[in-house]
Amino acid sequence: MTGILRAELITTDRFTLEPLGVHHAAEMTKVLAGTAIYKYIGGQAPTAQELANRYAAQSVGSSRDGRQIWLNWIIREQGRSIGFVQATVEADGPTSDVAWVVGEAFQGRGAATEAAHAMVTWLRHQQPRIRITASIHPENTASSSVARHLGLTPTGDLDADGEEFWDDSPPTGA
Repeated sequence: MTGILRAELITTDRFTLEPLGVHHAAEMTKVLAGTAIYKYIGGQAPTAQELANRYAAQSVGSSRDGRQIWLNWIIREQGRSIGFVQATVEADGPTSDVAWVVGEAFQGRGAATEAAHAMVTWLRHQQPRIRITASIHPENTASSSVARHLGLTPTGDLDADGEEFWDDSPPTGA
């Protein structure tokens, strides 16, 4: 990969993907409140301080050893934050693990699909041969639908957390 990737402002028909900063913590605490969004991803709603600490680490842009590039965006709809998308790009190979979370109040309207698609399109523009992957709980039908819209397919392999590995590689034998 030539040069280091940095999250840039991305726009869609309905949303703006704004590069993540520590200043987003307070408003995102409200977006990430509730319990339903943690059913499949685990954990619980973070406090503003927990988010500030997390965002401070993530907005550095890469792991200490430089092996991963961290790209994170806040999804905005008409100026208000409604969720986030993120990509962890492996610096030594063109692979990016992507994820998305939309607040409970904003789900069911295609926000995750549109925002994740915009992020993946941006990634592929930056690195045309990038392989896109995601890890999704097998019962999370909403995230599975987003992944399918991104051209990802389930592999049948589960990670230690019980999430299924999805990718955009052609199935074996194809």
